[in-house]
Amino acid sequence: MSLRIDRLPLEGPALCRAYIENHSSVSAFFNAGPPAQIESYRRVAELIRASWPESRWAALEEAFHPADAKASVRLQDLIRGRGVFVATGQQAGLFVSPLLTLYKALTAARLAQQLQSLLGFPVMPLFSTASEDHDWAEVDHTCVIDLENHLLRLSVQGPGTGDSEDRHPSVELIEIGPNIDDTLDVLDQITPDSEFKASVLTPLREAYRPGASFSAAFESALGYLLREHGFLLARTAHPYVKGASRQLLWTEWEKREESEALLHERVSTLEAAGYKAQVPIARDSSNLFLDGPLGRDRLTRVGSGARLRRSKVQLSEDDLAEIIQSTPARVTPGALLRPVTEAQAFPVVAYVGGPSEIAYLAESQVLFDLHGVPAPVVVPRAAFQLVEPKTSRVLEKYKVEPQDLAGDSTATLNRLLKERTAPGLQASLSALRASVSAALDDVESEAVAFDPGASSAVGSGKRAVFESINALEAKIQARIKEKNQVMRQQLEKAALHLYPGGRPQERVLNPYPYLVRYGEELLNDIYAAVVTPLD
Repeated sequence: MSLRIDRLPLEGPALCRAYIENHSSVSAFFNAGPPAQIESYRRVAELIRASWPESRWAALEEAFHPADAKASVRLQDLIRGRGVFVATGQQAGLFVSPLLTLYKALTAARLAQQLQSLLGFPVMPLFSTASEDHDWAEVDHTCVIDLENHLLRLSVQGPGTGDSEDRHPSVELIEIGPNIDDTLDVLDQITPDSEFKASVLTPLREAYRPGASFSAAFESALGYLLREHGFLLARTAHPYVKGASRQLLWTEWEKREESEALLHERVSTLEAAGYKAQVPIARDSSNLFLDGPLGRDRLTRVGSGARLRRSKVQLSEDDLAEIIQSTPARVTPGALLRPVTEAQAFPVVAYVGGPSEIAYLAESQVLFDLHGVPAPVVVPRAAFQLVEPKTSRVLEKYKVEPQDLAGDSTATLNRLLKERTAPGLQASLSALRASVSAALDDVESEAVAFDPGASSAVGSGKRAVFESINALEAKIQARIKEKNQVMRQQLEKAALHLYPGGRPQERVLNPYPYLVRYGEELLNDIYAAVVTPLD
């Protein structure tokens, strides 16, 4: 029995579910059209190709440093052919974590291949690492299951982040701490010795070294895993991206009141349709952040100037203009503006996103319109559950489906045990006692009628019979308890692998233990299992 790759529906906010299941019901919130129709992609590509001068395609050479000659040739073909990208992206989770990072990437690769065939010009997958994010606590760790079936949290120190608990530098500025070798050693120890282990973990060690850029290490490790799928990789803090989006960031500040009004209107429209806004819009809050005294800090509106939300530092409009012009790396877009800056920097025909991204892109659409940037087709990523042979055997043994183990594992296991514990046993024992009691009553009646003195002997005999029945019940219950204990332990282990901590596997677990067990061919198997809206 081999590893099973189960496709899952993409679960998430109601808006995401509506987008996937009934696009027409939410089409007003998405500019590009339904992802199941090739004309949606063709329209966006035509808008891009009509608005981009040759110089913008030529400038793409500055953005990438392809790892091999094959990727370099494909990039040149894209530039000459005025091609487009299928983009996706993710935070720089430690050791390319979690699994869904790869699912997003492989969905983009599959869609790019389809679109190149259908559109007739170059289409490449692009992975954008969100290196400007400042939530270090979200990316400094990963989770794995060791050989004894314990869920472990592996983490890395980030030198320079401990100067102040209030300081929040972007991940782009963080270097990998000195404990990374120890963390890699733990990963080595908790994975089995396999024929693939050295070839899988050696490139990971080469990427994650003490003192290396954390986001660059993520990009290096991911690029190695995706090398067969023609990917280009970029970081949101790359100088090319900052230069290409500099004017858009300034325009966003100049139009800050209009931007806020449009977003409030979009949120009201979403709520009126019965959907909750994924990103709340605060009054006098812009879509821009500035690297200030406390790290990445949101710019808020104060009269004609700006103030940083946490540090309270105030800037004039001239101050901000000078910063954007001279040091654009200090100014970064918020979540709603980031996809707009990406589409400004790259010719993005489609964006592959998860459920939360699909929901917040419904808000971002008004910012695409505000800045005159063609909005890409929004494409749901593939979702999977990896079911290993040992887990499959447990599920088959107890006739349990993976989803039966979702959520609170304790409550689920108690329910399953109750359902599978000889439901007729107590009724049978009660019937036995009633039958024996009735029969013994008849015996006692006959015996006492013949010899009144027999009552004591019969009573003693009755007690002995019922003690035997009680002993029988105790032995049966002991066997059930023993069997239930084994069942509970096996199902608990299965639940741990499928829903670690009660959460979907793809959102928690790291991919490397699976790659060590099954080799990089697993990536090709996942790619083959991807189904896009165009299938």
